[in-house]
Amino acid sequence: MNTQARQYWILGTVVVAGLALGAACQTGGQTAPGAAAPADLASRTYVPVGEWDKYYAFLSGGQSGAVYVYGLPSGRYIRSIPVYEPRAGYGYANVPGTETYEMLAASGPMWGDTHHPILSESGGDYDGKHLWINDKANSRIARIDLRTFETKAIARIPNLQATHGIAVVSPDTSYIVANGEFQAEIPQGRLDTDSYGAVMAFLDPMTLEPRFEVLMPGNCDINDSSKDGRWAFTTIYNLENAVTVEGMIQREEDAIGAVDIHAAEAALERGEFREINGVKVIDPTETTEKVLYVIPVPKNPHGCDVTPDGKYVLGAGKLSPTVTVIDISKIDQVENPRDAIAGQPDVGLGPLHTTFDGRGNAYTSLFVDSQIVKWNIEKAIAGDPTYVIDRVDVHYNVGHTQATLAETMHPTGEYLLALNKLSKDQYLPVGPTMPEAQELIDITGEKMTLLSSFPAEPEPHDAVFMLAEDLSPKVVQTEELTADAVPEDGSRVERVGPDEVHVYMTAIRSKYGLNDFTVKEGDKVTITLTNIETIRDMSHGFAVEGYGINLALDPGQTRKVTFVADKPGTHWYYCTWFCSALHLEMRGRMLVEERG
Repeated sequence: MNTQARQYWILGTVVVAGLALGAACQTGGQTAPGAAAPADLASRTYVPVGEWDKYYAFLSGGQSGAVYVYGLPSGRYIRSIPVYEPRAGYGYANVPGTETYEMLAASGPMWGDTHHPILSESGGDYDGKHLWINDKANSRIARIDLRTFETKAIARIPNLQATHGIAVVSPDTSYIVANGEFQAEIPQGRLDTDSYGAVMAFLDPMTLEPRFEVLMPGNCDINDSSKDGRWAFTTIYNLENAVTVEGMIQREEDAIGAVDIHAAEAALERGEFREINGVKVIDPTETTEKVLYVIPVPKNPHGCDVTPDGKYVLGAGKLSPTVTVIDISKIDQVENPRDAIAGQPDVGLGPLHTTFDGRGNAYTSLFVDSQIVKWNIEKAIAGDPTYVIDRVDVHYNVGHTQATLAETMHPTGEYLLALNKLSKDQYLPVGPTMPEAQELIDITGEKMTLLSSFPAEPEPHDAVFMLAEDLSPKVVQTEELTADAVPEDGSRVERVGPDEVHVYMTAIRSKYGLNDFTVKEGDKVTITLTNIETIRDMSHGFAVEGYGINLALDPGQTRKVTFVADKPGTHWYYCTWFCSALHLEMRGRMLVEERG
């Protein structure tokens, strides 16, 4: 079989296997022989009314541009955090002139493609401070403050296209690492197909500004970091530097790339970098000390995952049935990069991602087999034929999988979530586009138990979990008044120029601080509004008829909006959040006088 024929055979095998699985999935769900009864399974995920789930689950929202928050084990949807979307009211007001809208607009388009949520760490464990999420479509990254569950910063990353894999550098969030998956001109801003390249960016966790970038070969896919702050890893495919699918699978091997962060920092101190678009960019071929190590793995790898003990980094095969286990301690000690490979166990067809239970076991998602496979890492390395412990079927074509707290140094090994790409017959039909299927699996025993399934809007890619007891006490439910807050007796109107008016107003149950205010046609109007409630769960809204303005304000919160009053007449404003028995009466008038 020649090379081209073999390429088409590989692609055809994957497609046919997927179609076969799809055809097999048209039967209704039935309890398998020996499986737990439905009532027993339901009791293991039941959370009584008024009680909280044990875990927060943060799911990426795909093309929605959001982050979805669920509770586990119930699978109850809690809320959506708007990130790369002009969500009206909460998070973003769907009108230019609001602070949050302008933050989004300054970074790029009014939509995004979120894939990989990651949480801040201290001492190798989640600290409940921040969550970051990528935007593959527009090369951006955003930071969410977990005190308020609101987006606080969005930035476009220079010199790369398609921010895909992102990771926290453990153990103390020293950097956020972001991969540029697509090769493109460096620097950008011109057409030059001969200068294609990709970078791995190391960002300031708070400001999201690049501290430095490293030039990388091929296409950087998924990444992770070592537990000691030294290494940043990524799977690399398309070392052919091709631009077609046929060209991208020519080679039999691609790679895991390992960036030595300490060596990169030393290179910066020696001035071994070029400044491109205001960013310090390191070329690994031009440094005194080695910065980049390239370890060969089977072609077109995907998942990249570091074990909780920090001993190994695993690369999933995707087009190979194997997972490559690399001994991190050997990466810079061996002459031949292959000698750092500790094992390459066969786990099944289409391995994509691997997660961990903290007991020495790995769980790999198999896209083609539509399974989660449980296997023991040390047994696989030793060549023990019993390294595969269990397999469980999922519905269907699973992509990412994540176990509880598996990305920390101390996983709980309690639940695993399979994020499936196809749901088929799982839920009531809602048109050609079906919901995604998230399946919850109990991994506390020797054998896995599929507990439940719950839908999500298309299409979440990945998830990350945090214990509710570690996060919920840090979530604020009444905000502290900021310096620009309007005091209880401070509602007023100030004309600051011939065509500019500032309106200051409070909101409390059933009443705004101003019953009405008057402006002239063409005035630039800035409204500063403060919710002066002091008890939790007393949010207020502010919508202005005819102007597309909709703000949501938590207790103690201040928001602003600026617009031009270009429509003469009476325009009522009212509260959009039901707050009291007199909620409907909570309103006022903006009176716009005709100019002249």
